[in-house]
Amino acid sequence: MQFFKTLHFLSLDVVVGACLFQCLLTTIFLSGQFPPLLVTLTLAFAVWTIYLVDRFIDNQKPVLHSALHDFHLKHVHKIKYLIGGNVLILLFLVTCLPKYLIINGVIISILVLVYWAFLIFGFFKRVKFSKEISTAIIYTTGIFLYIFSNALESNMVLQVLMVFLFFLLALQNLVLFTCLSNSELTGESMLIGIEVLWIGLCLALLFFTHLSIFLLLPFLLTFVIHLWIHYISKSKQWAWVGEIAFISPLFYYLYAVIST
Repeated sequence: MQFFKTLHFLSLDVVVGACLFQCLLTTIFLSGQFPPLLVTLTLAFAVWTIYLVDRFIDNQKPVLHSALHDFHLKHVHKIKYLIGGNVLILLFLVTCLPKYLIINGVIISILVLVYWAFLIFGFFKRVKFSKEISTAIIYTTGIFLYIFSNALESNMVLQVLMVFLFFLLALQNLVLFTCLSNSELTGESMLIGIEVLWIGLCLALLFFTHLSIFLLLPFLLTFVIHLWIHYISKSKQWAWVGEIAFISPLFYYLYAVIST
């Protein structure tokens, strides 16, 4: 249990989930292909660096303390070195990427820098859940970057539906745990709206595209776990379970191996 909590505190569960969903989405849009290892490694270090910096910035301001924030405060110097090492590795990996991915990646990097500026200067406090929406947009864009750059001939309707489906899944996670960590923040109506929209998009994918139900199962599993936390457990202590829920594509690949 403590091992998984440590992974959660270091955002490694988020990193693994991002890489697995990138693999699954690439499988869907690029005829069963996997993204190159270099692309997946770049995504991993990018996501990890962004989340570590995000936590670091949060801890510079008076916030509602949690076990997560206390962990980062306790190990702040080690995490600084970790961020520095990640940046160096990330820069090296980026130089090895194809030019078109580097150009597209620069756009996301600009979004991240703007996001950090807003976070530092307190802009997100002015608009409710603007931080969560911005984070979900950057997270979704990063995961779909390789797919957007290579799946130009794919079904556009399927692409749009899948982008919004994943965006809402990420937003559900962020809004849910923001509300659970701050009892003064009311987000019930937004959470219900996200859940209703997500179910509607999922049904649209099933009825209006030829996407296999088995490819949607990882998304459904992640969604249902967050529903359970929202309506049954209602506790911030299960945040690590919500993040680990994003490794659900692993079950699809295990099923694929067993079925063959």
